Amino acid sequence: MKKYIGLALILFLLTGCSIHRVEEESFESIIDTVLYKDTTLYNTSFDGYKLYLPRGSTVEEKKEYNLEIKNNKNIYYLYVDTISYYYKTIVDHDIDNNIFYSKNLSYKNSYGYIDITEIGDKYFLEMMYNYTKIETYVEKKYLQDAFLDTCRMLSTIKFNDSAISYKLSNRELVTTTDEFSIFKSKKKDDNFLKYVEKYDRYENNNQTAQDQDIIETED
Repeated sequence: MKKYIGLALILFLLTGCSIHRVEEESFESIIDTVLYKDTTLYNTSFDGYKLYLPRGSTVEEKKEYNLEIKNNKNIYYLYVDTISYYYKTIVDHDIDNNIFYSKNLSYKNSYGYIDITEIGDKYFLEMMYNYTKIETYVEKKYLQDAFLDTCRMLSTIKFNDSAISYKLSNRELVTTTDEFSIFKSKKKDDNFLKYVEKYDRYENNNQTAQDQDIIETED
């Protein structure tokens, strides 16, 4: 299994009331010190859940429970499956030793997986954890930053049980393909390469377009 270790890098990770310094951390270390960390941090709330967005990140678009998040380096697509959360659905994920990085996740009552697929000079990162999935398509030099940001966000997802229960009982939860596909790694999709090509074009269009309707989050 390949592991990408970035250049020397000093990062401060806010977890609870403490600060952790990470230098040249491997993916495994970031998972242990960031993703598998109990924290009550959050700076962004929506109807049904809340989370912590890394400093400098903004929500560019919101559709139902799903978000497009952007910072000065990467664009992240976050999908939340509130229905599977409500019914505590768990689906197995098979580790793929033929891709750049693949791992199953399990910490206390939270489960998920990571798949990173190398495509040319870029990497497609999929991380699903605690009924939430984040996808991003990045250059090699931004991969470790993207991995760290993704772990930060997923570690802080907290659901509002009463809001979700109310919407479900009143049939306000919308079932979409995105919601129920978060358990499935896109690398298994027959149209994976076509999907990534569209993803890449969409990302480039976003980066060149003027910012509109940006939702600012608290620091």
